[in-house]
Amino acid sequence: MATFQFTLEGDKELVRALQTAVAKSPMAVAQAIWEEANLIFAKSQVLVPVDTGALRGSGGVSAPQDAGQGYYVDIYYGGPAAPYALLVHEIIGNYHKPPTQAKYLEQPFMQSLSDLQNHISRRIIDIVRSAQ
Repeated sequence: MATFQFTLEGDKELVRALQTAVAKSPMAVAQAIWEEANLIFAKSQVLVPVDTGALRGSGGVSAPQDAGQGYYVDIYYGGPAAPYALLVHEIIGNYHKPPTQAKYLEQPFMQSLSDLQNHISRRIIDIVRSAQ
């Protein structure tokens, strides 16, 4: 049985470890990014303003996409169902009934940013280990 193990001690080590993980199991990286994005999205669902429910219902997380150098996902709101999503997101004021607010997607993302690399790397390790 093969073992995949690494220790993270800073950004350079993280980059090397993630490159190794991508080489060994690129789908583990894609899944880890997607899972973390879904946590951010879930936090945004609490904050997104609700009038008719169209804006909340228009949100989601895309499937992981291969960008050649790595994977990415989109966390989104709007589209044809709620073309006003950006406007509602950006207009700050006392327009929303708490806990909803403007910056309903930006705030959860910014709050998770400091731990995002560590969370993703831990997820990658767990996914790779469980696949062995």
